[in-house]
Amino acid sequence: MSNYSLFIGSDISKSVIDVSFHYEGLACYLGQFANNENGYSAFVKALSKKVSIPKNEWFVCFENTGVYSKPILNWLIAKNIACREENALNISKSLGIRRGKDDKVDSLDICQFAYEKRDSIRPTILPEQHITRLKKLLSRRDFLVRQRQSLKVSLKEQDGFISAEILEDLQQGNDNLISTYDAEINNLDTKIERLIQSNEDLSKNDKLARSVKGIGPVTSAYIIATTHNFTIFDNPKKYACYCGVAPFPNSSGTRTGRKKVSHIANKKMKSLLSNCAMTAKNHDPELSKYYKRKIEDGKQKGIVINALKNKLINRVFAVIKRGTPYVQLMNYA
Repeated sequence: MSNYSLFIGSDISKSVIDVSFHYEGLACYLGQFANNENGYSAFVKALSKKVSIPKNEWFVCFENTGVYSKPILNWLIAKNIACREENALNISKSLGIRRGKDDKVDSLDICQFAYEKRDSIRPTILPEQHITRLKKLLSRRDFLVRQRQSLKVSLKEQDGFISAEILEDLQQGNDNLISTYDAEINNLDTKIERLIQSNEDLSKNDKLARSVKGIGPVTSAYIIATTHNFTIFDNPKKYACYCGVAPFPNSSGTRTGRKKVSHIANKKMKSLLSNCAMTAKNHDPELSKYYKRKIEDGKQKGIVINALKNKLINRVFAVIKRGTPYVQLMNYA
């Protein structure tokens, strides 16, 4: 049974928020307010005039819109008003087919979503400060890596279509920029390493995760960030699902298809685990033998690599739960 009596939905944009509330069986539109602390105070004041329900029974729901939704999330939690920063896809899927888009209607729909999910929806809990900082650093690193990769491939398509002299001049400029990105990425890696080492719990779990062959410092940092240092995922199967490597049934009626992974996933983690699986395949005797055996049995390479990803996740969660580094029990050489 829900502990909340008043369910509020808000559609968040860069400059404004549209707010609706569910009261006496109806979803009602409250109004539009500025997306800043003055606007949040104004919406709370306006709603308090409409209803007599105490604020500790309010529940505010809104979509995760990145940087636009973080200020109201932090403000509501600071004011001890329960709130949920919900995945936009969850709300969108629950609404069915829609035509057009309107912020007022969106706030009403989000409000209705929160009310309908009142028995299962849970408030968002902010991660600890060092996890938040780690996420910011990793996000910046990811951005720089993408920009560097764009530079590396930007001139390849022009090779053969422009003169060698012009291409050489452009390539020199590209190389200079790539060197700048390399230096900044290395600087971020140093900051990430220092941040992890500065916290005892993060440092301990980082060492445990990296004791698994194939898991490097970058992947370990991402795992710590996405699991909030292994506090929001309690088993490897859930995390495998989050990373998009858990196979799901693919059948209908009498047709039974091959199991498939879902495209709804953290694509960054999925990519990192792919690299880790390839490394583990080459350097871990047990996984190397497993890979060769499955390929000889006729399994497709992609399926076997995905199985290696799951094995790595299981190993990481096992060493974290046990509290001791991974140990190779047998010599498979």
